[in-house]
Amino acid sequence: MWSPFGPACRLHLRRLLAHARLALVLLWRNLLFLLRLPAVPQLFAFYFIWCYANLAVIEYLGGVWDPGFPKLWIAWIAFLVTLPTSAALQLAWLLVSPFLCRRLARKNGLEGGDESARDPRPHPRSPRTSTHALRRPAATRLWGTQIVFCVLIILLGHYQYRNYEHPGDVRFRPALRKALADPYPKRSGYAPRAEKVFIAAAFHQNEEVLPYWTKTMLDTITWLGPDNVFVSIVENYSSDKSPELLRAFEAELDRRGVKNRILVQDESIKRPPNMDGNPRIEFLAAIRNQVLEPLLLTGGYDRVLFSNDIYIEPESVLELLETRDGDYDFACGLDFGHFGAYDMWVLRDRVGRLTAGIWPYFFDKGSYDAVKKEDPVPVFACWNGIVAFRADPVLPIALRANATLSTTPIEHMPPSNHPWTKEIGASPAVTAPLRFRASADGECYSSESFLLPYDFRRVMALTKIYANPRVVTAYVWKYYVWHKWVLRAKYVKWFVERVYDGAWMQYARMIVGDGDQVWTWDGVDCHPWW
Repeated sequence: MWSPFGPACRLHLRRLLAHARLALVLLWRNLLFLLRLPAVPQLFAFYFIWCYANLAVIEYLGGVWDPGFPKLWIAWIAFLVTLPTSAALQLAWLLVSPFLCRRLARKNGLEGGDESARDPRPHPRSPRTSTHALRRPAATRLWGTQIVFCVLIILLGHYQYRNYEHPGDVRFRPALRKALADPYPKRSGYAPRAEKVFIAAAFHQNEEVLPYWTKTMLDTITWLGPDNVFVSIVENYSSDKSPELLRAFEAELDRRGVKNRILVQDESIKRPPNMDGNPRIEFLAAIRNQVLEPLLLTGGYDRVLFSNDIYIEPESVLELLETRDGDYDFACGLDFGHFGAYDMWVLRDRVGRLTAGIWPYFFDKGSYDAVKKEDPVPVFACWNGIVAFRADPVLPIALRANATLSTTPIEHMPPSNHPWTKEIGASPAVTAPLRFRASADGECYSSESFLLPYDFRRVMALTKIYANPRVVTAYVWKYYVWHKWVLRAKYVKWFVERVYDGAWMQYARMIVGDGDQVWTWDGVDCHPWW
């Protein structure tokens, strides 16, 4: 009877094991051969470090919308991180290896019974020895060249790490630091134009962002001057430390003599049980209108600076206020999150079309050229985390400065179902003040932050609406770091803008609903929703 464990089977098994052993030996020898080739070990090490860096970046970002964070961007950033790291390891090996090799050669010579070590008689040089001796200077030069190359890469990496900020992002920093260092701050401020600014914000559950935001605003107030600023904030329905942080901010404003009204734990505007659709927008619009109440009572301010719960630098706030040297009606920054560019529900290009979540964000050549030069981009509407706009359109007629609004009839009337159509006066100058609002029946379903700049354009005939690409904001710290500093670092920015250059950006349009169902209302692309 045949047995599966008989002599024939055992012989076959031994042959298989012998073949497997031979294959492993050949594989090991080939690997050793490859490792002896010039630069192969370094390439292996570089690849493994790059893989680790690439995975670390992906893990750091976590849970993002893939079209807003292209894989090639991440791979390039991992490459830039790997380059000085790998150079530092290679430099350490180049410095240590000669000593290790000498020690190993000495040890092998003694243990191997090297005749030349035991026989003191001189030996004639062989041709091989002579050739090796002739090659030593060349090897030394190669060794020295590698050290210099590694040191240069490390120094370049260190310099870029220490100077990671884009120069255009900090152009106001020297003047701001000088103002902040003044032992006797001017109450009239240091801004190039004497403008009064109404700072407005609403907060809910923002204990993480508030310390950063309040520090930024205090520096901004020093620049603008305490006498030129009013701060109005509403906080409601928070269960974290937001109320305590805002009370501390209020105390500091009082100490500096800054006019303010900060409502903490205010529930005068009731939160709807259903926070979806228009009820949510109506609630948010009512809160924003509540924030503007002090301005509507007395007027006296040239611009409104309205901020969301964002991370932002004081230099970026100054950059926003100085958009086009002040020649704008409504200016916004760019906000970012796990979609890439975040507020794409609001942002429309100059002709009302939807935008993309990655650089250069806009599809038309004029906008592309402006973004490439980092100039303010004309847009149909925007909000993007923080805005600065002229105060007159939201002020009662009697409190307006009469320097902004036209006294002639508007040329392009809003559609008949626009809620303001029947209330538009003989001219924008005598039209009732705008308010944050929700969408009317038949309008694009939009947020209150889209409808305000839309009404600036359609009701008040104010068309100087710009997105300033130098003003970068975000709601979450890691996305702020990514878009404010990582993507704007010199060699990353070069790759994103010059090499990748908006590739596949058409797939990075964040459309709420079916992309084939985008529709148009009054010249504006509307999200189809679901």
